[in-house]
Amino acid sequence: MTTYEDDDFYRPPFPTVAGLMYPARSKLTVRGFTLAMTPAENYWRQIISASQGERETCLLALAMPSLWNLFDQPKPVSFVDENGRQRTHRFDYLAEFKNGHKVAIAVKPAERVERLNFKKTLKAIKRDLPFGFADTVALVTERERNKVEVRNAELLNFFRRCPDQDADSVIGELIDALFDEVPINELVQKSGQGARAFRAVFRAIYAGQLCANKREHISLNSLVAPGKGRV
Repeated sequence: MTTYEDDDFYRPPFPTVAGLMYPARSKLTVRGFTLAMTPAENYWRQIISASQGERETCLLALAMPSLWNLFDQPKPVSFVDENGRQRTHRFDYLAEFKNGHKVAIAVKPAERVERLNFKKTLKAIKRDLPFGFADTVALVTERERNKVEVRNAELLNFFRRCPDQDADSVIGELIDALFDEVPINELVQKSGQGARAFRAVFRAIYAGQLCANKREHISLNSLVAPGKGRV
């Protein structure tokens, strides 16, 4: 009997779990989405973003080896502002990590943060966070996002959508025998897997099996070394 998992039919990704949907286009937002499969879920789903900054932040979060799950536009939280007024705020993302730690993420342009004095508002929001919602909050502007890291994270997300257990296994064996840093091209050549091996090495870097400078474009010439997550 053929199971759902065993067939080769195309399965569309699950829809977003966002609590708020932006219009596809407005004066303030341009909605898009990123396909993601988090360690907590065994399926692909959409994660929406209302700006390029949100999309970049989403990709960087998904690339973190310690990430367990990522929720877009979680339920709003109530807080009391500096004037004593009751207000609500909806974070852009809620990141849950493998150690159980949860971080509520606000994504805004730096200019807007300064103009609205948003750091002061965020301090009040953090003070009034409901129990169990998040352990802390994080503000992400363009100053915290490295463009090269974003590009690498985007490639990682693409390579994750092309799983290849055979190539991963071959690269894993080469990593087990590795004791010093080598260029990625050396691993690719030894594997005999060609481009499949490069994608496997890329995944191994973000799984912690290999160390590499993620603030440089990861290419065949990049140097990698055994990582702490090597099995």
